[in-house]
Amino acid sequence: MTRNDDVQNHEWLDRYKKKIILGIAALMTLSLTVTMIYIACTMRSRLLEERAVQAEELGTILHSSLNHLMESRDPGKMQDALVVIGKENPAIVRAFILDNRGKVAYSSHEQDIGVTIDRFSDVSCTGCHNGPVTVPHDRTMTVTVDDKRVLRHVHIIENRPSCHRCHPAGVRINGKLVIDSSLEPTDSLIRTVILIILGSSFACLAVLIPFLWRTLSKGVNTYINEIRMKSAELLILYSIVDRLSATIEFEELKQIVIEIISDALGADEIDMVLPNEYRELGVIVWTRNRSAMVRKKVEVASALHDIIYGWVEGRITEHTIVNNGKEIHMPVAKAGNRLAFIIIRSTSGVFEPYQLTLVRGMANHISVAFENALLYRMAITDELTGLYSSRHFRQAIGKKYSLFHEFGEKMTLLMIDIDNFKRINDTYGHPAGDAILKEVGKCILSSIREPDLGFRYGGEEFAVILPASDIPAGKVVAERMRALIEHYPFKADQHVLKVTVSIGVASWPASAESIKEVIAEADKALYDAKHGGKNQVVVRARGEK
Repeated sequence: MTRNDDVQNHEWLDRYKKKIILGIAALMTLSLTVTMIYIACTMRSRLLEERAVQAEELGTILHSSLNHLMESRDPGKMQDALVVIGKENPAIVRAFILDNRGKVAYSSHEQDIGVTIDRFSDVSCTGCHNGPVTVPHDRTMTVTVDDKRVLRHVHIIENRPSCHRCHPAGVRINGKLVIDSSLEPTDSLIRTVILIILGSSFACLAVLIPFLWRTLSKGVNTYINEIRMKSAELLILYSIVDRLSATIEFEELKQIVIEIISDALGADEIDMVLPNEYRELGVIVWTRNRSAMVRKKVEVASALHDIIYGWVEGRITEHTIVNNGKEIHMPVAKAGNRLAFIIIRSTSGVFEPYQLTLVRGMANHISVAFENALLYRMAITDELTGLYSSRHFRQAIGKKYSLFHEFGEKMTLLMIDIDNFKRINDTYGHPAGDAILKEVGKCILSSIREPDLGFRYGGEEFAVILPASDIPAGKVVAERMRALIEHYPFKADQHVLKVTVSIGVASWPASAESIKEVIAEADKALYDAKHGGKNQVVVRARGEK
């Protein structure tokens, strides 16, 4: 073999090696490209499916939230609610309600009110109505409105018995709630992901494929994690709206807010500060280990006292993470009115900065719920004592009685009367008597737990409902209350007065089986206490004369 033959063989081997390398590279690139295209198409389909599911869940939640407004027969509030929904949810292009004739009755775009939509000719309706049908075959579909692709969800408003006050009973459907959500963010994200995937596939010809694979996977995972995080955040906020709308009772709402925060943020401890509750700051403490709300007295020299009054004085207005990530400060306000200050702690981990976005969204919804609950509370609260009114007593004891029948939960009732109160009024005047009533109300509140309810029953008579309590527990609370009032320094015209109370205790099922009976038994026990020497606690058991 000559030198020239050897050179030619090496050149052939080099050319063959290059062909093999190029073939392998081409095969890997083709395989990677096909795989990436498949992943991109699958991801696009899944994203659109998830977006459709979210739209349906949003429609269900909004329908549930708007349902009580429909039944309240207040068109103004219905329209205001849709306008707020359109403004506070950037993803919603338009939300409107059609009556059963196809006329827009309420809309987040007020200029659309009164417009009649022909379901058989209007292009935005062809996704639901492709012929003479009355019920959409698909509740969520993609349509084009104003040259833009939107995801439309249609929620049927059925004519239930509670609607027959305004709608004829023979009509099956009153209208439809329609929500148009923009698909532009989803389409933009899909286009971005596809371009990144395809570009990275072809770049594998010039760079290390494993490195690009790891980089690409990391980039795609970042987008996916962001989508999932945003989706989870939206679902949490929609869940919050649904749970907060379940009640307007302030006592129940406080428990719901605690549960929402602990579930959403994984909190281990929560302090809730409520201004103007019983005419002073009320601090409620919840811990995961105890899983119950209790009132807490904050010492003036404590760090918590400084934090709370920093909020009271307007120095804490932003949601912040402090104490090396272990604590979140959540001020809750509405139109400049401070409604609550919530301190959230974690003993097992730290809070991340991205969670502040969720905290801000939660605070906005909580502020609306608190404002409505406080307005309702003002209507059911005795102005002088800060206790609930006698009118609210019947409703509250009815709810507790239903818990007894449904779950067997015991309840104890205390009936309290100020001894010789007429003598105080006659001697020192009615202003002094009012001051005594107010201070007695404070003593009652300081003697009971957070779930307990205190009422001004009438005149100088008070009532306390102790949920999940039996007669022995009720007697302990009553005795603590009686002793506190007996030693409390009441003042009238520079005189320190000794005021005492008589207390009757009754419970179901130990004392009675019905609301009427337990009230009667507690009144009998109070009568025995008054006529047995006053300043004492008497328990009434069933069957006693």
